[in-house]
Amino acid sequence: MGINISNSRNTVAIIGGGLVGSAVLKELVQGWVCGKREQMNTCPDSRFHTACHPELETIHITTRSEASLVRQLWKIKDFLAREEDVRVGQVEPLNLALECGPNRLRIEAEQLDIVPEGLGPSTVDDESFRKASALYSYLAEKRPETLVLGVNLASVASYQKKEIQNAVLAWVLITLKEAADEFGIETVALIGTTALGGMGTNMVWTHQSSQQMDSSLVNKILAAYGILGIVDRIHQDSDSSTRWVLLTPGSLLGYDYLDTGPVRYFSLPEGLPEGVEESVRKSCLKVPLYEPLEFDLTALSDEPILWEERRVKEAFLSGAKIKCGESGEYSPLQFACLSHAFQMGFNTDVFIARILMDELMGKSTGYNQIPLGSGKVIEPTGRGQLERDLVLKRFAEMERETGIRAPPIYPALGSTRTQKEIVLADLLYRLLKEHFGEPTLRQISAYSPDALAKELWEYLQAYPQLFAEITAVIPVISPEGKLCTGPYVMYLKKGVSRASDLAELADKECLRNFAALGAVDLRPAGEQLSCGRRVYETGVEILIKRARLILDRYACAFPSTEIDQAGSSTDPRVRHWKLLSSESQTAFDPVLFVVQFLGGERPYQ
Repeated sequence: MGINISNSRNTVAIIGGGLVGSAVLKELVQGWVCGKREQMNTCPDSRFHTACHPELETIHITTRSEASLVRQLWKIKDFLAREEDVRVGQVEPLNLALECGPNRLRIEAEQLDIVPEGLGPSTVDDESFRKASALYSYLAEKRPETLVLGVNLASVASYQKKEIQNAVLAWVLITLKEAADEFGIETVALIGTTALGGMGTNMVWTHQSSQQMDSSLVNKILAAYGILGIVDRIHQDSDSSTRWVLLTPGSLLGYDYLDTGPVRYFSLPEGLPEGVEESVRKSCLKVPLYEPLEFDLTALSDEPILWEERRVKEAFLSGAKIKCGESGEYSPLQFACLSHAFQMGFNTDVFIARILMDELMGKSTGYNQIPLGSGKVIEPTGRGQLERDLVLKRFAEMERETGIRAPPIYPALGSTRTQKEIVLADLLYRLLKEHFGEPTLRQISAYSPDALAKELWEYLQAYPQLFAEITAVIPVISPEGKLCTGPYVMYLKKGVSRASDLAELADKECLRNFAALGAVDLRPAGEQLSCGRRVYETGVEILIKRARLILDRYACAFPSTEIDQAGSSTDPRVRHWKLLSSESQTAFDPVLFVVQFLGGERPYQ
């Protein structure tokens, strides 16, 4: 049984070249190849039998940029290069012709922006405006039987100008409905979102601002549930014969690419000093690396800071990196933290694509959200954890091959609070490994706050390259309370072109908030910050307290057999994170990261 195709057009259109869109394209091609082999009795196995679409003749794909289209086609060519009986010809720069025996399949790619210029309250219901739009014209020309919308509509809507956010969501979905009815599109499938950054209930790890939820994230959540409501209403139209499918992945999607080299901003942060902004733009948005400056917050001057003159020899952050979903480029350490099974899980784009393929084949997977409430969120998968291990191993190989150590963090991640905890765990791991060879929680628990703070600071002074890499992303507070930073402070959401730009941090309460939420705080004594119901702890002392907590309450309290039953099979130094968090009074627990890496989660040695 193939995708429901009732006439001779035999086409599928995939709009949006994200991770799931790419995976759907690959599944369609793989299914077509397997289907043709079965027809010719040459199929070596039937693993992909359910994804076969023997009558498929053309696949149309679109993205907003030509570079993304080229990358999509390159992936397909690379994948098919291993198939001996499949020939691939590139008849035009953005068109592929596949041959398997006497059978042919065309893949036609072109740019498409689904949001038209001029969209607003006055044009959202204008039919002449709708029919003149690129999206409507594209569907009128292609008239596919099956349409897959891989673009994240909640993101598209929430990141537009405020005055057209509601119009975008309504316009796109109504346009799809009218085009589906008019052009006989039999199935429209949308890849939705929980709008929690792909992190499910762990959204706070990456998307919480210093004091409150970001307004764009709130708009995204509203848009995500708005999509569910609107598509459900569309589904109830008794005059329409189109079938609607809405899938909602509930965790971090699989990766788009693994690479090594300079890290890039996906967009330029606001408020960078003029010389720095010019440097970033000239470098194609690569992240500059500057020698950190130290500021005494009690004696700030108004003199201009010439950051360009302070650039270190290695001009850019560089190392192993991974792009996950729309979140930008992560370092190996960031990826290891956020894809950890007990923190937020890891969902593969391939798994989601195969659920979609089953739905398109008419199978009930239990994940289709339409009609309202009939399905469920696609949860993290065991396969995702297998792929996660492969990613971490590949990171280690990259670093051995290139001889370049990746920095602990890159700027793409949303929350400075997350960044500071990753850096603290990384520094602690490096220090203990250098001193003892085999880091343990008992070594941490034996320190006094003053001694550990002093040694962490001395370690940074001994490795200026690492120090510069950290301060390129997040400031560091020295044990004496001085601030070390690069030209941009994410917590303050502004660049630093003179010391006086940091004047607000001279206020004791502001500095406490900044230390807890926006900087790597190496001051010995611990402090607490209450934000509503949440309590945040900062300072080196908290690392020692948490190490002692684990040792006293868990490492020595339970035999390993009981711990294994609780879900952890690691050695006695490490205990299931749920046991730990049940005793934690903080929203962000540094020891979650410390335990993770002391327990063998280190992506590279």
